[in-house]
Amino acid sequence: MELPGRSAGDVYTSPGRYQTLQSGLQVRPEPRDIPVLFVYAFDYRTRLGPFLSLDKMLIPGAPTAVGAALWAAGFRTLRLVLQQWTPNVRVSRARIEGRPPELLLVSSMQIHSAAAYDVIRDAWSLGDHRPLIIAGGAKAIYEPWDFFALSRDGTVGADVVVTGEEFVLIELLDRILEFKAKNETLRHAFDRVRDAGQLADILGLVYRPDKGNGPPTHLIDTGTQRLVQDLDELPLPLDALGLLEPRHRRRTLSHRPLPVAKLRHSAKVMSVVTTHGCKLHCPYCPIPAYNQFTFRFKSPERLVEEMSLVRRQAGLQRFFGTDDNFFNNRQAAEATLSAMARATIAGKPFRDQVNWATEATEFDVFKNRDLLPVARDAGLRLIWFGVEDMTGKLVKKGQSPDKTKQLFRLLLDNGIGPMPMLMHHDGQSLYTAGDMYGLLNQVRYLRRAGALGVQVTFLTPSVGSKGYEQPYRDGMVFERVGGQTVDDYLFDGNHCVATSDGRPWKKQLNMLASYACFHNPLSLFRDLLKFDSLWSYRLLFQSLGNLSVVRSLLKDRGWLCRLTWGKAERFAKPPAAKFPLVAAPRVDAESARFGDAIHLRSVETAAVETDAAG
Repeated sequence: MELPGRSAGDVYTSPGRYQTLQSGLQVRPEPRDIPVLFVYAFDYRTRLGPFLSLDKMLIPGAPTAVGAALWAAGFRTLRLVLQQWTPNVRVSRARIEGRPPELLLVSSMQIHSAAAYDVIRDAWSLGDHRPLIIAGGAKAIYEPWDFFALSRDGTVGADVVVTGEEFVLIELLDRILEFKAKNETLRHAFDRVRDAGQLADILGLVYRPDKGNGPPTHLIDTGTQRLVQDLDELPLPLDALGLLEPRHRRRTLSHRPLPVAKLRHSAKVMSVVTTHGCKLHCPYCPIPAYNQFTFRFKSPERLVEEMSLVRRQAGLQRFFGTDDNFFNNRQAAEATLSAMARATIAGKPFRDQVNWATEATEFDVFKNRDLLPVARDAGLRLIWFGVEDMTGKLVKKGQSPDKTKQLFRLLLDNGIGPMPMLMHHDGQSLYTAGDMYGLLNQVRYLRRAGALGVQVTFLTPSVGSKGYEQPYRDGMVFERVGGQTVDDYLFDGNHCVATSDGRPWKKQLNMLASYACFHNPLSLFRDLLKFDSLWSYRLLFQSLGNLSVVRSLLKDRGWLCRLTWGKAERFAKPPAAKFPLVAAPRVDAESARFGDAIHLRSVETAAVETDAAG
């Protein structure tokens, strides 16, 4: 189900509150000496689809966002590990400046959750010397209970799950360090703060009520986070780029992180947050509810500064805006594009130094089509569109074949490449005669309209969306197929895991056929002869697409065989939470807060005295 929102007037943090927390941590001596390891989990079984290889070229947003937040808060002994670059690194063997990590941060999307659980289990192998484990990311936001009871006895798991953004993490660390005793580990300090009830007022946390053995009887949920309204309050990501672990296959960490100046040899594209939120409320999308139906954005000056710094110091030229809908707000979009069009980097126009892509809806871009010339002057080269279904039978977002054709022509005339995304769904056949409803009909139309690439995914229940539960109630979602449990990694949109069709293998083949229709040697040859400003992009996506069709077929053959010959067992109802969530008790009285503070500090004093006596 959708995430609950806060009441009107209580959605945002106080202006400047984030920077106040950050400044308070900066002056503390403790953060500088705490070894911190951040792991961005990645499951290689999800490497399917037309943009294969781009996942290894792209620096995701979570590592740079969290890394920059920690660095700005004073944490200096810090390393960021991307598992798509270094799949074999083990927490149990990791050393940062010669010491094991005292704080482990694990970030994971739903489809990469299995890899995240393995990281946590490995950290627990250190026994009493294990780090404090904090889980975050999309999986943690929507299903925090899954990070607990990861062993047979139910003991292994995260210490705490952050179900919000950087603000929540920084507030949590500030609270722990407020009561941390000298020579005490961060994990033991966390245990004391939790036991004293001093986490209840930090919104956006889920944790077990104690550190006891065995599975928890329930989990404490402190409630829905408050959002940082002004994204300019967040630190610049440049410092985080100097903390990334180099590419290798070892189990241990390198002595030093990858130098910023050499980053362009390992990565080609960097994610950058420009906006958050979308005014649409599609039933399959959890984004609007997560953003509590708000729209947030960075100032034009901040975005120009962010991209310019990365371009000058890291040498990266390509950026991907992790927008939900960049053109959602005309005023913000126009101001940003105009600022970029006026900007220069090293004396050259911004557009000659930076190429960037973003996501938007057809409806909003078409409505603001007069901004396309300035968008090209701003360096915008590609727009990913959630078209889903051009006929509007699946969802109505203001799209239509005629509007698509007009918009794509305008984009191409301005040197901006359209990148449509479709959803293959129940009721849609591979081909229909006389109309545009068939999957191949739409793929061919998009190809003729000038799309540089196309992405086709299955309509899959998305946790956190308002339409998540109904497919389970309708008996569409597979629980097991051919004896194989349908785990999180199969919910990547590339595997058919939900259909009422008695022959699900046909749906899987339909997607492969649609890719082969768009990405094939003949199309590649034709694109070689289209000499325009987008020639290199068109060639890149066709080349990757041709390779991906073959590779996806080979990697998907096991699942295809199970769909063909295996027995499909379906859910009868939505899966329940692994453990019940109980609201954290509110400590409203200032005297209670003061009393707990005295208790905590008395324990701290005793710990210091004991250490001195030892």
